[in-house]
Amino acid sequence: MRRLAPRLILLAVIAVGVLWWSQARRPRDLRLEIDLTAVEPGDVTGIEVLVRRGGHALARHEVSYGSSGAPGTMELVVHAPPGEVEVETTVSSAAKPARRSVSRVKLSADAPARVRVQ
Repeated sequence: MRRLAPRLILLAVIAVGVLWWSQARRPRDLRLEIDLTAVEPGDVTGIEVLVRRGGHALARHEVSYGSSGAPGTMELVVHAPPGEVEVETTVSSAAKPARRSVSRVKLSADAPARVRVQ
């Protein structure tokens, strides 16, 4: 019994560590807000958002808006583990050529990540 107790304690610590690590890396539904107020949202006819981590695409959203234009803020849900990601946005309008911007944000379950399109 004297030799068994330290082994059981070690196994319990390892099991708790593995459980905690697996929960921390589990994909969740994380919110991403795209702020379009700097690009005159009424003129925006479409937007494409690509979310990447380490060169691999996590999510892609493409939205087309009618003649009324885009809202000031667009909210997306990304199913991924929390952490830093690269967000590429391509905004198209009827009168101007498409504008592409890339930014890095941290996705978190606590609060939505916010990307400001320039």
